[in-house]
Amino acid sequence: MAKIIKIPSVFIYESKVVGVSKANDDGTSRQEIIKREVEEEDKLKLEMEPDNAYDKNAVKVLSRNGNQIGYLNRELAEKVHPAIENNAEIHVKATWVNGDKMLGVGLRIELVS
Repeated sequence: MAKIIKIPSVFIYESKVVGVSKANDDGTSRQEIIKREVEEEDKLKLEMEPDNAYDKNAVKVLSRNGNQIGYLNRELAEKVHPAIENNAEIHVKATWVNGDKMLGVGLRIELVS
């Protein structure tokens, strides 16, 4: 009898979080949230935003505490959106946090299929 072994495929994307200079809908500062809640190697979360007026595939990036720090860029959101919809295994972490006047956040996304 043959044995079938499934080896998952992993797709890795590295990018930066966009929109970090904007305020959230509730008025909270994404910059303040980044200062308080995001450190290098932190696990981050992704959440679809289907009612986004500018991009039907918009994906929010959330801190470990669930507060929005920005978005995935449009191109990356288009690739990741179907994986979120299909409940794929997704690992997201901050790869860097830096900046002088404005903090930025780098991220690494691993999609496992």
